Amino acid sequence: MKKFYKLIFFVIFSLIFLYFGLSFYLANTILKMNHTCGDSSGFSPNTWKVLADHNMKSESRINLRNNFEESKYYLDKWESVNFKSRGEDINISGWLFNYHINQPVVIVVHGIFPNGKCKFESNLIASLLIKNSINVLTIDLRNYGESDIVSNYENLGLTSYRDVLGAYDYLRENGYSQNQIGLIGLSLGASTVIIASKYEDSIKAIWSESSLAKFNMILTEEIGRYGFPNIFGFGVKIVGSLLSGVDPNNLNPVYYLNANSNYFFTHGDDDERVYVNHFYYFKKYAESKNISAEFWLIKNSGHIDGLIKNPELYGKKMKDFFKKNLK
Repeated sequence: MKKFYKLIFFVIFSLIFLYFGLSFYLANTILKMNHTCGDSSGFSPNTWKVLADHNMKSESRINLRNNFEESKYYLDKWESVNFKSRGEDINISGWLFNYHINQPVVIVVHGIFPNGKCKFESNLIASLLIKNSINVLTIDLRNYGESDIVSNYENLGLTSYRDVLGAYDYLRENGYSQNQIGLIGLSLGASTVIIASKYEDSIKAIWSESSLAKFNMILTEEIGRYGFPNIFGFGVKIVGSLLSGVDPNNLNPVYYLNANSNYFFTHGDDDERVYVNHFYYFKKYAESKNISAEFWLIKNSGHIDGLIKNPELYGKKMKDFFKKNLK
């Protein structure tokens, strides 16, 4: 009988060990950071390129990038700036495009690694905004690019939202009024700016490009991306919390929306990185809570492809939104 109980104990222990071992593999794979800007490392506002991701399988998405004329959107004037994350001794790096006197300014926040202000998305958005008489501050979040490295794991915006608020404080200290400052976030950066705006009531205009809506939704999708069933969600949450130092259960941008701000949500209907169901979840929630929000679903577009499929239209929509909600 003792041998039987020992066998049962051994089997249970082995299953638990295997479960958390695989959970560690998943959490570590998803959250372990590449602090560089990948193939875009070293790019500046007048040298960047639209590059196809190594894992990109769609020929149409690759061609869209290969055929883009970047030089039309280069900017030759910018200032490298540095400031502290709000409430923390963490140095944040930015590029300030201060072209237009007495005009609004928008803080642009990049997505998940490898990424940063050097990547084409931030630079193209900066160019489109400048063209439409809106100033820009692009930034590297902590652990990215030229900002301070304080962790080897992604914090999912749950602490780096303070970097966005540090950028806001920097602009306020340098002459911009609170009703002149808006936010743009790309992918995970969109979640980050939505969270940041919750903690700064004076931010009234937030543009969200391809944001996730709820953690449990994205967790199921991420685990499935690696071929594992959702049963590993519990383990990934626990291990991810230990690795990152944040509680991923708090990554629910949809619940950070507030009735005092104005939002613009855009998403590609063929997005395979952050599925379009997140866009619809935002829409349903905003309508049920009477939150001021506009929605633009871009047809036949993958992740952030709308920005490069029709940049002029994208720029016009940004102009209309920020000019309406900022002074």
